[in-house]
Amino acid sequence: MNSKFLDRLEKLTSKYPKVIDLSLDRVNRLLSKLDNPHLKLPPVIHVAGTNGKGSTIAFLYNSLKCAGKKVHVYTSPHLIEVIERFIIANNQITYKELNSALNHCEKINKQEHITQFELLTCIAFLVMSKIEADVTLIETGLGGRLDATNVIKNPILTILTSISLDHADFLGNNLSSIAKEKAGIIKKGITCISAPQSEEVKKVLINKCEKSKSKLIICNNGSFFSILKNGFIINGLGNEDYFFPIPSLEGKHQIINASLAATALILCSELKVRIEDISNGIKNTYWPGRLEKINTGKIKKYIPNSTNIWLDGGHNIAGAEAIKNWILSKRIKSIILICGFLRNKDAKDILFILKKHIKYIICIPIDNKNSLSENELKNIASNLKIKSYSKSSLKEALKSDLILSNSKILIFGSLYLVGETMRLNTF
Repeated sequence: MNSKFLDRLEKLTSKYPKVIDLSLDRVNRLLSKLDNPHLKLPPVIHVAGTNGKGSTIAFLYNSLKCAGKKVHVYTSPHLIEVIERFIIANNQITYKELNSALNHCEKINKQEHITQFELLTCIAFLVMSKIEADVTLIETGLGGRLDATNVIKNPILTILTSISLDHADFLGNNLSSIAKEKAGIIKKGITCISAPQSEEVKKVLINKCEKSKSKLIICNNGSFFSILKNGFIINGLGNEDYFFPIPSLEGKHQIINASLAATALILCSELKVRIEDISNGIKNTYWPGRLEKINTGKIKKYIPNSTNIWLDGGHNIAGAEAIKNWILSKRIKSIILICGFLRNKDAKDILFILKKHIKYIICIPIDNKNSLSENELKNIASNLKIKSYSKSSLKEALKSDLILSNSKILIFGSLYLVGETMRLNTF
């Protein structure tokens, strides 16, 4: 069903240029013809950033569910099935609902130019506007200012996760330019919560919030919240301290994402979410492909029983830094990396960050036309003086004698590779 829907979506948009043309004109035109469903949504929390958007939304969603709330969620990209992008009142959308909405949008659009992401965004808003819920969680696709989701006029809150270099072709090749695009979701008079940022990014956010007359809260480790052995405390919201458990998602960066979610729900008092609900949500959140340990499935049949294997969709410099910090926190002496990258990613800089912690790399291609070949990636690793091997596929890498007993393995480099791994492990 997934392939049939995507084939149809591809057919509808195939006549248009594949080059990403960031603009709100097309999505506004179609939404207007649909009677502006984006203006009829339950209260919206809008999330942008480079890394951590999906995890932050996952913490928000699970905490709200623990509080008994009905929640709409729109995220991207999907890993296996396109329906992963849409949660409607706590239920994943069905293909019947998705096809019905696509039929309606196709009829209304009348073959005018629109991109796949814009069409999916209009579908999300159309379906969400017709079903009651307490709150809507929306993740930007690319950037913020000209992202299709940024037609939202009055969110109750905006959240900016960690901002770093990525998608330079579309957002700019420096942090200031990228931050300006991400900060485009900030709305006049609406509070914005931000993850810790570099000074360059912080300057942009402060300037934007001053112009928008929006309160900016930056969740800095140490001054706004403190990490303990058994959890973290938010102490930057007035006189009261709020304790939360260590998140179920691994890595220090996930504590930052959890603090963003917790802060958001404390500030949105109208949602009436208890601290207990937030705590339960944080410690029980699952978000696939984010330092996810693979304990079951077909992949375990390919590797020795004593071997531990993790999966992470990190694909930029900040993602590599997060992995490095996780390796250090776990006191892992060396790790075997199975990795693949798209051509537009900084594979050299990413691998350089991880170089000291890698036993060796098994280079593979990703099932994507924009993937580096295994030999191209091997050359990059070799030039960095990292011991490396190449295999023709993920399955071949896992079945090879390079996977040692008692070793620690990380599959890393792309969300496309996460999806490929999940399919291999399931089907």
